[in-house]
Amino acid sequence: MERPMSKECLMYKEDFEEFLARLIEGHSIFCPSGEDISPGIKKVAGREQFALHRGPSHFSFKHYFLPQTERLFSFDMASNKIDASNGELDDNKLVVLIGLRPCDAMAIELLDQVFLQRGPEDVFYARRRRRTRIISFACSEPRTTCFCESVGCGPDAAASADMVIFALKDSYIVKTITQCGEELLNNTGMNLDGVSTEKLGEREQMINESRDRLEKVFTSEDLNGKIMDFEASYWKQICQKCLGCGICTYFCPTCHCFDIVDEVAGSKGRRIRSWDSCMYPLFTLHASGHNPRPTRKERMRQRIMHKFVYSMEQYGRRFCVGCGRCVIHCPVNLDLRLVIKEIAEGK
Repeated sequence: MERPMSKECLMYKEDFEEFLARLIEGHSIFCPSGEDISPGIKKVAGREQFALHRGPSHFSFKHYFLPQTERLFSFDMASNKIDASNGELDDNKLVVLIGLRPCDAMAIELLDQVFLQRGPEDVFYARRRRRTRIISFACSEPRTTCFCESVGCGPDAAASADMVIFALKDSYIVKTITQCGEELLNNTGMNLDGVSTEKLGEREQMINESRDRLEKVFTSEDLNGKIMDFEASYWKQICQKCLGCGICTYFCPTCHCFDIVDEVAGSKGRRIRSWDSCMYPLFTLHASGHNPRPTRKERMRQRIMHKFVYSMEQYGRRFCVGCGRCVIHCPVNLDLRLVIKEIAEGK
């Protein structure tokens, strides 16, 4: 996307509510639903439904671009017909994702590399991505499990965002990042003031305080060389607690492995794409019965290596954004930050 000179405006609380109302009028708006019985990503029908989290939301916005289960097409072998229609994807209405934190916005940038920039485009991902605008919120209160600065992100990172909003005590600073973001703001017809030096200072203080809360748990130098030892004893130690449940990969905003199956009844059927996980024994099971990753040791090693080594070789980026969801949701408290420390220390 073309990136113009960034533009910054000031919004007060009543301005922001009006901004939301005008966005809802002409766009499909999605935001985090809140940490309730069924947390997820929801479509916003009214401005009162907008939920702003203090830190990363329960689920990432990967769910929007890469649904957990998705019908690719249906077919009828009797009539040799294929139906690839999709009501959601066939709707050309502009979609706005709002409420992402910088780590989730950066995760989308990484998924773009997988589904758009290497080899043939994934048509389903591409159609969602190209009609979507992203409004992220700078992180003012990172959780104790956040470690974004250790992996090249940060509380004010603007990766993949068209617009970044900084929530201050009584107002918001709105910063457009791309041409699409500037058009989105202009199309609302909002008449906004410039940002005063005082407000800029308040923003700088907020970001600095956020950075102070983020522990620098490891650096790139910690991993260089040491993680490449396939037979190191720490791999066996690290996997001892792991249940192999795959919850870390399902909550991760950058994990993107999937399986494809055909569900058939009689002459009719449909092809389904569903999330999969490298932590499952069947993930690499060959038709011959051989499995190159027969135990949790190999599967844990694969997950860590994919995040921090193989992704660097393929894309020049580490596929971890430090959101901490894998730390929060692991049922046996297997902490990725401690895993990396153990590897760095060669334990």
